Amino acid sequence: MRVEWLCAETAFSWVLVTVAGVLGLLGDHPTWWFLPACLLLPVVLHFALRGRFAVCFDESGVAILRPWSRRRVAWEEVSSVRFAPLPLGEDDITRWAVTMTVGASRTLPLTTLEDTGTPGPDTLVRHGRLFRPFADRGLAVLGAPEGSRERAYFDEAVRLAGGRTDPR
Repeated sequence: MRVEWLCAETAFSWVLVTVAGVLGLLGDHPTWWFLPACLLLPVVLHFALRGRFAVCFDESGVAILRPWSRRRVAWEEVSSVRFAPLPLGEDDITRWAVTMTVGASRTLPLTTLEDTGTPGPDTLVRHGRLFRPFADRGLAVLGAPEGSRERAYFDEAVRLAGGRTDPR
């Protein structure tokens, strides 16, 4: 969710730069308001968008919240959690997109994981809270076979969050 939050904040910043550029072409020199606005905009957007990118669970299903949409899926429709490898970037860090599969093929994003060695306990617990409802319901974990690093990460995160990792 952090990546999408950063993308939204960047898009708003680009809008501000575009407006300043257009005003500059029209003869107005927006530097008196442009620099303070560029410094304050990320702070304002941080508090405005905080909590707008979320995954919420309840007994009836899962809700994925974005500022522009809200998707709600009943637990009966969720078939698995999927780990999909992402292309290597310039930093050569292995990353996985973690999605939930709805029905036979539709996927909804949950988070992105980075293989940077041993993750901190805060990161594991945060991801464990995200993965635990899926593990507690015994849903399949696709793309992360037993013994793989992805599966070990999933199991450890769920264990730290107090959930079950054994299949039903």
